Amino acid sequence: MLTTSCAQTPRSRGTCTSDQTLRQVVWQPVKHRRTRGSKLRTRSAAADGAASQGGGQQDDKVQEALKRAQEGVSCAESSLQNIEHLPSNKVARHSVMKHFSRLLIVAAVAVGLPATQCFGLAWQILLATFGGCGFAGFGYRKGSLSPSGAIAACFVGAATLTTSLRIGLALLAFYYTSSKLTAYKEEVKDVAEEFKKGGQRDWRQVLCNGGIPSVLALAYGYLTRCADIPLSSQQAFWPTACLGAAIGYYASCCADTWASELGQLSEDTPVLITTLRPVRKGTNGGITRLGLMASVGGGLLVGTAAYVAGLIAPTLSAVPGALHLARGQWPLILLGLVAGLFGSLVDSVLGATIQFTGYNRTSQKLTSKHGPDVVAISGIALLTNNVVNLVSAALTALLMAFMCVKTF
Repeated sequence: MLTTSCAQTPRSRGTCTSDQTLRQVVWQPVKHRRTRGSKLRTRSAAADGAASQGGGQQDDKVQEALKRAQEGVSCAESSLQNIEHLPSNKVARHSVMKHFSRLLIVAAVAVGLPATQCFGLAWQILLATFGGCGFAGFGYRKGSLSPSGAIAACFVGAATLTTSLRIGLALLAFYYTSSKLTAYKEEVKDVAEEFKKGGQRDWRQVLCNGGIPSVLALAYGYLTRCADIPLSSQQAFWPTACLGAAIGYYASCCADTWASELGQLSEDTPVLITTLRPVRKGTNGGITRLGLMASVGGGLLVGTAAYVAGLIAPTLSAVPGALHLARGQWPLILLGLVAGLFGSLVDSVLGATIQFTGYNRTSQKLTSKHGPDVVAISGIALLTNNVVNLVSAALTALLMAFMCVKTF
């Protein structure tokens, strides 16, 4: 045990320490070690706490991410369940159904028209009348026919479909394609005061386009007992002439409509057929390259429809050797082309000379009527547009009858 020394020598003066001092010297390192260990334990605990807290935060983030993912899956499932109510899906379904309905109509026409001639004359008249009224009702529902136009179309359709499949298919080809082209880009064609949205036709327009060929079809049906026969000027002169005239009439109407509706969409400036001076689009008698090509296509379509109908007509194929003769009468397609181009040119000449066209400065549209604010462009007010169409188509029918008699 250490004790305090009372003796002090010069050598030991100032170095004598007490027992308390020695304890401080001896225990100071131990104290430092304990303090360091305590600090280390404190740091370790803090680190463990921080790690535990960090792990807890990571777990919270993971849980939050999983929760968001689950919400996304639930939202996607809800969207899939409600996809039928989306506008885009409705548009797509409407487009598909529209194309499907068109295919059904084409199939029904392809099967139904020949079927009308398979069950005897009485059923042929009944089914053709029902079909003609059905087509008229379809046109009225689509807006291409007015109420009076639909009534007139019932007569035209029934008379044509009853007597001849070739004339009937030519009529349908003209009517369907012309209605579609009239409605195509109609907002660009609103250049005349007589413009009608959808090209709705009344009874005057229907009879001007279909009255004469309906009479020709009835005459053909009377001569042939409502049976399609091969074209032959030697064995069936008048039936050949009537059939050719009816097809030529529809070829002229179809070509003129195609030229009018597509010619207005041409980028070229139309020129008047009589003077070749530039005129406004929509002017009667104005022609363009696109319009001329369209008239060729319209006549070609009607001629093709008449030729194909002759190949599938049940009454024609029932006669021995008649189908073979019908197959060789393909020049009917070319005659339809010629008739379409001729009728369109005649219509343009008549429109430029004896049908008035002016420009109304008030409405800033073309007009067929004189007035104080109307500037004359071409023609005199002698015939209306409907009468011009009738005259040009009638002249084409005469030409087509002559060509059929000479060709077949």
